[in-house]
Formats: sequence, structure tokens, C-alpha cells
Amino acid sequence: MPSRVVILVENTAPLPGLRGEYGFAALIEHGGKKVLFDTGSHDALIHNSMVLGIDLSDLDAVIISHGHFDHTGGLRPLIEKHHIPVIYAHPRLFYPRPFPLGNGTYREIGCAFSRQDIESRDIRLEEVDSFREIWPGVCISGEIPRRTGYEDVGGHFKVNINGQILDDHIPDDMALIIKSGEGLVIVSGCAHAGMVNIINYALTKTGADKITAFIGGTHLITASEERLQKTVADLKKINVDKIILSHCSGFYAAARLYNELGAKVIKGDAGMAFTFEG
Repeated sequence: MPSRVVILVENTAPLPGLRGEYGFAALIEHGGKKVLFDTGSHDALIHNSMVLGIDLSDLDAVIISHGHFDHTGGLRPLIEKHHIPVIYAHPRLFYPRPFPLGNGTYREIGCAFSRQDIESRDIRLEEVDSFREIWPGVCISGEIPRRTGYEDVGGHFKVNINGQILDDHIPDDMALIIKSGEGLVIVSGCAHAGMVNIINYALTKTGADKITAFIGGTHLITASEERLQKTVADLKKINVDKIILSHCSGFYAAARLYNELGAKVIKGDAGMAFTFEG
């Protein structure tokens, strides 16, 4: 049975009727299961799914990549409309995330829903911090080791822990890994753990030797020249067919990867669908 990934929320939406929104969400169908990965930042998830004729009433699960508003903001509208049996997320999901604006001021960019929002609707919250295969061929990465040295979280992020504002290395950044017949399909929210770190970890944990596709955000928008050079060099060594860049990748980083890696690099937009052999 083939696997299918549909981008439902992305910063850009070139097709008539679809809505662009800062954030990311993708629908994954694999092995008879229907999983939503992230929810965008507001209401484009519901709008775009209706325009595309995609039914979200029969989801088997929602997976949240990390606790930022642009990946969690669409959940409240979703659960007001449909019942979701389970949400998989990291234990740090609800930590406050004050983003520094300068002069000692902050803007909260953390999770856009509360634990009470989901508990009041009889939704099970399953906390995940390590690699887990939740269904045959559908895996959550859990926390991803940071081993490349040149990859960072992509910004000056902060987290509030017990009233103390600390640097946030976003250990809750998780990816979805699908074992297709062609190789691994990796879906990423922002890749705060680093795109290459994520790929290497997925290969190690699954024992696979090929990446069929990497789909989603890469947070290369703030990448230094050194990071871009080393990212390109490592990607050239990895057996990957498609790199679908979305959300926080940035125009210049995407153009750089396209120039270096060719047609395997694709700009991901809301409404795009990709099918992989089972």
C-alpha cells in the first residue's frame, strides 16, 4: 500500500482558494493509518483541508513536532470540530517560550493550546521523548542527538522553567519517520535539531540506508555561510531522492541548496501531495 504526504499548512499557497499561513502541517497516510503532523498557527488547517477535499474527522492521531505556536495554533480549531483519539508530543510541550524582542521585553511563542484544552475533550496525551514506532512503519524520532557541531537551533530561543528564563536548545524538536518501500520519508516541523542530525539519527534508528524524501521546515533561514556549506557537503554524501523545503527554510537557503543539489530540491507549498511506494 503506498504512503502519501499532503502539505496542508505552509507559509505559501500558490493554488487558488488555498490559504498561506506562517507554520506547518502535513497529513500522512500509511498502512491504513491517518496521522496529522503539526497544525499550523491558526485556521489554515481547517480551511485548506476543506478546499482540498480532505476529511480530518477520522484521524488516528496528531503528532506535534515541538511546542511553538506555528505548529500548535491550529489544534484548538481542529478539536472543536473533530474528536482526536490521541496526541503524541514531547513532555516539554507546554513550557512557556518567551522570545526576546530587546530591551528586556519578550513575546510568548509557546504552545497555543493548554493541557486542559485536550483533557476536557477526552483526548489522550501520549508523551514521547525517545524513538518510538507507534504503528508498523510510522515512527516518532523522540529527542534527536546533536552531533554535527555546525547545526544549531536557528535562533535565540528561550524557555521559562520554574520562573527562570533560560536558553532553549529545543530538545523537544521531533520528526516523523515513515518506512516506505522506497526508503525513509522524514517529515520535519522546523528541524531545530538540525536537518543532517535528523537524517543521520533516522538512518541509525531504523537501519535503513536511503532517504526517499525529507519534507518540511529546516530552519536554515538564519544559517551562516559555514553552516550552509557543511549542510550541502553532508547532503551530497547522503542517499536522498527528494528534499522538499518548507516553512522556516528561507528563500536564500532554499536557492543555495537547489543550486548545489539540483532538481532533488523542491519548494514545498500548501496543497502539494507526494506518494511513495509501500
